[in-house]
Amino acid sequence: MLTRLSVDSLQWAIGLFCGFIGAFVLVAPHQFLFLPFAGTASHLVWWGLAALLSGAALLAVPVVRPGALATAAAHAGAGIVLLFLAGAFYGAGAWTGTIVYCVLGLGTGLAGLLPGAHRPAPAAAGDLLGLLMGGASMLAGLVALTIPRLYLVPFFDPSRHLLVWLGAGLLTSGPVLAGVQVRPVRRRLLRLAHLYAGLALFAYGLLVALPARAWTGVAVYCGGGLTVAALPWLRRWLERAEASTLQTRLALALALASTGALILAVAVVTTQEEQLAAEQAVSLQQIEADAIAQNIADFLEFNGARAAAVAATAGRAPMTPEAQGPYLESTGRIHPDVAAFATLGPAGEPLAATGGLNLPPGLARALALEIGGQAQPVLVLHVIEMRGRTRLLLSTPIPRPQGRRAGVLVSMLDPDSLSRRLSRPGSAITLADGHGRTIAVLDSGVDPRPPPPAGRQPAPLPRGWDADVAVGRLPRAGNLLAAFAAVPRIGWAVAVERPRAAALAGVRRGRDMAFLLLLLCAGLAVCAGVVTARRIARPLGTLADAVDQLTAGNRWAPLPPSNISEVARLSAAFGEMRDRLAERTAESERLAAELLARAEALADADRRKDEFLAMLAHELRNPLGAISTASYVLDQVGSSGLPPALVRASEVIRRQVRHLVRLVDDLLDVARITRGKVELKREPLDLVEVVRQAVDSNRPLVDSRGHDLDLIYSPAPLPVAADLTRLDQVFSNLIRNAVKFTPPGGRIAIAVERSSNGDGQAQAQVTIADSGIGISADLLPRVFDLFTQGEQPLDRSGAGLGIGLTLVRRIVELHGGRVEAWSDGRGRGAEFVVRLPLREV
Repeated sequence: MLTRLSVDSLQWAIGLFCGFIGAFVLVAPHQFLFLPFAGTASHLVWWGLAALLSGAALLAVPVVRPGALATAAAHAGAGIVLLFLAGAFYGAGAWTGTIVYCVLGLGTGLAGLLPGAHRPAPAAAGDLLGLLMGGASMLAGLVALTIPRLYLVPFFDPSRHLLVWLGAGLLTSGPVLAGVQVRPVRRRLLRLAHLYAGLALFAYGLLVALPARAWTGVAVYCGGGLTVAALPWLRRWLERAEASTLQTRLALALALASTGALILAVAVVTTQEEQLAAEQAVSLQQIEADAIAQNIADFLEFNGARAAAVAATAGRAPMTPEAQGPYLESTGRIHPDVAAFATLGPAGEPLAATGGLNLPPGLARALALEIGGQAQPVLVLHVIEMRGRTRLLLSTPIPRPQGRRAGVLVSMLDPDSLSRRLSRPGSAITLADGHGRTIAVLDSGVDPRPPPPAGRQPAPLPRGWDADVAVGRLPRAGNLLAAFAAVPRIGWAVAVERPRAAALAGVRRGRDMAFLLLLLCAGLAVCAGVVTARRIARPLGTLADAVDQLTAGNRWAPLPPSNISEVARLSAAFGEMRDRLAERTAESERLAAELLARAEALADADRRKDEFLAMLAHELRNPLGAISTASYVLDQVGSSGLPPALVRASEVIRRQVRHLVRLVDDLLDVARITRGKVELKREPLDLVEVVRQAVDSNRPLVDSRGHDLDLIYSPAPLPVAADLTRLDQVFSNLIRNAVKFTPPGGRIAIAVERSSNGDGQAQAQVTIADSGIGISADLLPRVFDLFTQGEQPLDRSGAGLGIGLTLVRRIVELHGGRVEAWSDGRGRGAEFVVRLPLREV
């Protein structure tokens, strides 16, 4: 049944699908960076190139009709592309796409092994594309209705409330579509089934694939739905179009060449443009990163100087809670951008604090020890987590007028005040301390797309990036548009990241527009290819029509004018050939008429010759009868009363009469066989016995010549269905010929055996060889022709009429056998081989 399905529409549809998706991926790859292709972005371009090439190869199959191996390779390439899509949709949890692409991929790959893949299927009953789409729709609808939990992934969120209805449409239309491909139905029912299935597929693509921006789904469901709906009409058009014509091949070649070159050129140009835009965006972000790093350094230097001034004033007051508390409160009011102040004693014991700053005892002692170990007043910066937020602590020694350290002043800064210096519209700023701890994050980037679902988030900043920046190494940003800078004198690191979609939005809009223009140009290229191919092929078609009319007898069919020099030369050459052919045809007709007249004359002469031979044989029998009777009377009178001369004359008469009787009988037999008036009296015979009887009857003749006779008989019988009299006539003629043309004392060998013909069938073979005068090379091919004889002595002693071997051949052929003659030349003897079919016992 599968061998009677048409494969052409599958090749056209899948070829166009693969070519469309491949071009889309190459020109606008950013449209495939989300589900279900987020996990395959690294090799997406290579897949797009493979899809483009496999689509072009599959489109060429119904036009070029390559061999079985090339066809299977083209189908396998397209099948692998579709199976890759199935794997991508499986990773995203899109089960409908997984099922559809699995069925189409496996079906397309295996279809390359069908006989109709590289040659049109005779009397195609259905369509393989309709069968595969019907099966895929049925399976997808069945899974959607029976296992709805498989559709809980975010991919189906925009159309989840419609899945039941869409699944029911696929489930009910799929079996109907598949069924009409394997079982003939009325044309109206066939069209209704295709329209229903096409509508169900188109609705699924419009309501599920399009909201999810699954462009491959849009192509396969919407495009496939329209194709399935129009398939009954498309098939009839494809059958009439004769895709293997020169015009179609030229159109396809021109369209593929121009479109392929245009796709690759646009892909390369737009890719380079996007890379350049990405490099420019990174350069701008590097300038921002350097500026932000300097702002942070200035911010910390300013706050450090302020903390030193506050610490110097605090050192002039007593280091008691009663003195330090009011001072810190008044200082906090003067510096509202500082979240809190605290003073610690020389050993880290708390003295006073504002803003709810309650340092853990361990941290307080650590700050006091760190400050106390410095010979000069320094600032120490700490990043701590307090109340769920990151805090910055500036530690400054509190000096005494005599230069001794009285304690430690701690200033707590809110990162929000620092973040305000980091803000950059459209960018995400990350500040880290160089040891893997994030100090502040400010994300002002705006991604025009919805956030990708869990598990498909963009890659974060590389691990340990701040440590690399702090020591002067450039982190590996990968696919991120990020710039890095170290904060001077502190060891912190800044990362400025901008979403790729936002940074390259303008370029990507240009790539989308380029793809739309590419589709328009591809359509124009196809139309131009068709028009160009038609202009080239039309004169050739007209020339072919002229050849057909010439074959039909019309020698004056018009020849096509053409401005293509090769076609014009071909037309002129054909016109000259036609004129010459007309002249030769007229001459051939004249010669044929003359030959026909001669053939009729020869046939009439041959007929008259046969009639003459038959009449001559009959007329000769009458005088021969009288002579034979007279000879018999003389013989009965007896030789005692006659003179010796009359006795010798009587013997000569009897001997010559017998010879004449044989000649006349042979003439009669030849005449009867030639006129088809001989009927064989077939009976079961043993060929060994037939040959033995013929040898026995001719042994006196052999002995009279003094020949040596070698006989080899088959030990087993050789059953044949034959006429005994005619076979005896055959072998007697051959034996007498061997005796006649072998000098006295020669050797004659007769062998009767079983052999086989060229087809391996058993047959009987009789070989009669002699050591006589042989047959010359020029006579051997004509030895069985009527009246053919070799060189004879002048007195023609022992010569006949040359009809014996003719009679042998015709009798053997009447028995369904054949006879052959062999000789190495004059004086080297001759060999005759008779082969007869054996009778089934």
